[in-house]
Amino acid sequence: MKIGEIRELILFGGGSLLIEIAKESTKNGLKTHVFAVKRHLDEVIDEKNRSTMREMLDQGKIPYFQVKDINTSTELRALVSGNTLGIGLGEVYTFNKETIALFKGKLFDFMVINLPQYRGGAHFTWQILRGDKTGCWNIQVINEEMVPAVFDSGEILKRREYKIPDEASIPQDYFDLSEKEGLILFIEFIKEIKDGKDFELKGLDEGNSLYLPRLNTLKHGYVDWSWELKEIERFICAFDDPYAGASTFINGKKVFIKNCRHEMDGEAFHPFISGIVYKKNADTLFVAIKDGTLAIKRVLDESGRSLLSEIRVGQRFFTPAKYIEEAMLFNADYDSEGLVKC
Repeated sequence: MKIGEIRELILFGGGSLLIEIAKESTKNGLKTHVFAVKRHLDEVIDEKNRSTMREMLDQGKIPYFQVKDINTSTELRALVSGNTLGIGLGEVYTFNKETIALFKGKLFDFMVINLPQYRGGAHFTWQILRGDKTGCWNIQVINEEMVPAVFDSGEILKRREYKIPDEASIPQDYFDLSEKEGLILFIEFIKEIKDGKDFELKGLDEGNSLYLPRLNTLKHGYVDWSWELKEIERFICAFDDPYAGASTFINGKKVFIKNCRHEMDGEAFHPFISGIVYKKNADTLFVAIKDGTLAIKRVLDESGRSLLSEIRVGQRFFTPAKYIEEAMLFNADYDSEGLVKC
């Protein structure tokens, strides 16, 4: 498959990588436009400066459109020509037959998963829970069957696999690495298009498919202190930055836990002791788990204030069963505005 000459790039979706790709494509002389829903445009993606995607697009003088239904967008139809390349990055849009046809075979999705594994959502959280250290980007043909965070069936045009280092333990580590790798993939892709490369389309091996649903940190992130030590550690890490943290209670107050590590060189504890803070120092709580110790360095209240200095030895982290049960039964569904109330 040869893509031919490209003069314009249209990006769909959100996130910091989309901003970097928009800057890179502009630098390469491509007229670049962005289409996004309100929740993506209003999302803070530069934590240091607390800048939203909308603000960063304005700062970079990158034209964008806030569009809820991409298939009825007159702005899109006015922009697409025979030399337009379309790329989705975490978009919520489902493209219909007519919209796909506008691009004449040049509409692709950048997927940060090892397809056909991790279809669904919360890819990095699920990877951390499973201890999966394989990173992968795919450039996938967008077809009518594809539904964001539900099903991806298009053929693969280009793939970039990479190793996630052992020290990467929280979603932010995975995001940071994937952004670097995704930008490399985009730069390679544009160069290959310019060089007239004939891409080979490859179908997905459905025998290796894995679907795991979307998550919501505030609904799903409750710690079950009856789990084994490494299971608890992975769970807390999986909801760490950039998310709010794993939830539990101490002294009757809901808290969020981040930055933990397991210690198994000490004695194991009876399950009845699990969750008790048995030792602390200036920056760490040592919590008993049935098969070892969990060292915790960040405990926050619901406003984000640190509670580490206020927690006393002998107090217990505990999650009532109703919260665990509700987490297991909750289905996170999102639309263009955000989480759908169930």
